[in-house]
Amino acid sequence: MVAAVDCLSEDAAVLLFEPNAIRDQDLSGAWFVDAGSLAEWLEVWLSGTGWYEDGAVAGVFGMPLWADAASRLQSKAHPGAPA
Repeated sequence: MVAAVDCLSEDAAVLLFEPNAIRDQDLSGAWFVDAGSLAEWLEVWLSGTGWYEDGAVAGVFGMPLWADAASRLQSKAHPGAPA
């Protein structure tokens, strides 16, 4: 898994890339929203209540897919394509 910050979003959403979720070479189904903003993610991390903490119950599969993944990935994969 790899975490990333969506610097193009106003709130800097924190995303999680889970390569085990790739299907038929489609990367868009492997990007999840870990937190709606970087501030939200930092608060959870500082409080020690994140899904990644030892003993946490929730996991990646409870996270929503990143809705912008397909359009963002396509525009990066094909320079000049409409975003």
